[in-house]
Amino acid sequence: MERIEVYKLDNSKMQVELLNLGAIIRSIKIRDCNGVMRDVVLGYDDLEQYRENPCFFGAVVGPIANRTSKAKFYIDGQEYRMVPNEGVNNLHSDFEKGIHKSFFSVESGVCNNVIQMVLNRKDMEDGFPGNREIKVTYSLSDSNELSIEYAIKSDKKTAIGLTNHSYFNIGGHDSGSVLGQTLKLKCSYMTPVEDDLIPTGELRDVKDSPFDFVDGRKISNNLNLFEKDKQIEIAGGLDHNFVRDDGYGTYAPTAWLFDSKTGIELEMSTDLPGVQVYAGSNITKGIGKENVTYDKFCGICLETQFFPNSLNEEAFVKPVIEAGKIFNSKTSYKFIV
Repeated sequence: MERIEVYKLDNSKMQVELLNLGAIIRSIKIRDCNGVMRDVVLGYDDLEQYRENPCFFGAVVGPIANRTSKAKFYIDGQEYRMVPNEGVNNLHSDFEKGIHKSFFSVESGVCNNVIQMVLNRKDMEDGFPGNREIKVTYSLSDSNELSIEYAIKSDKKTAIGLTNHSYFNIGGHDSGSVLGQTLKLKCSYMTPVEDDLIPTGELRDVKDSPFDFVDGRKISNNLNLFEKDKQIEIAGGLDHNFVRDDGYGTYAPTAWLFDSKTGIELEMSTDLPGVQVYAGSNITKGIGKENVTYDKFCGICLETQFFPNSLNEEAFVKPVIEAGKIFNSKTSYKFIV
């Protein structure tokens, strides 16, 4: 059994702990407006709990994150099947063989607050074509910005759509519900879903809906205002993909999260086409770090991504890379107090 290792980034104002298992973000600690050090992501004290990690705390998820209809997709007419693990559909590729449960190699350790983790996957080892090299590089700047850079190459045309599944609570991981925090999204459209949470293919204007966070609102305000909205009912809360106004390929700030008690603001930037905003409606009740009980709505995910079911939806950007070409993407989380 491989050993779970911890790696630390520290710029004297902010501290980050990472794991070689799943390239997981285990903790992000920063001082709030009162000088109190806050750990602002959910997770576990016991490293061994990350071997199960049913909620994907902090993990890099893939090869294809989010949902894929009927657990299959096609590349150049060739059908590839995934494991049905959410009814007939697939969520996050594979609960046991997915990237979140894979061990990355770390050859050089941490240097100048930068660490590179590498995972090699063989052709069809996980049901995906191509011998693939997946590099995940974390870096922490002096301005309290934690960046994640993905670089993937394959010797066959393949599908790749990674995301990081950290649950943020900028009131502190031990502060309870995030529903009172303010969320702002530079996203004028979202992708509505069917009853099985697979997108319809439509891009829906968020104006006058519970998905309108363009000007910034408390999460609870939107959910309470439209309690009978069909989309909220289907997902049991906020668990939807938003379309970035800046579009695919343009790296820019997209989401902001603010807590009035701690004075901490999180600014998320990416170059991917969408962001899945998941307010933790299905978090499994259990014990997290510092013996804190985690429950529904105690963390929010900002999962930068290709749209759900993008492999099968003609209108969506395809998460497919050509053989021999390198796919690059960047997401960052900047903390301002």
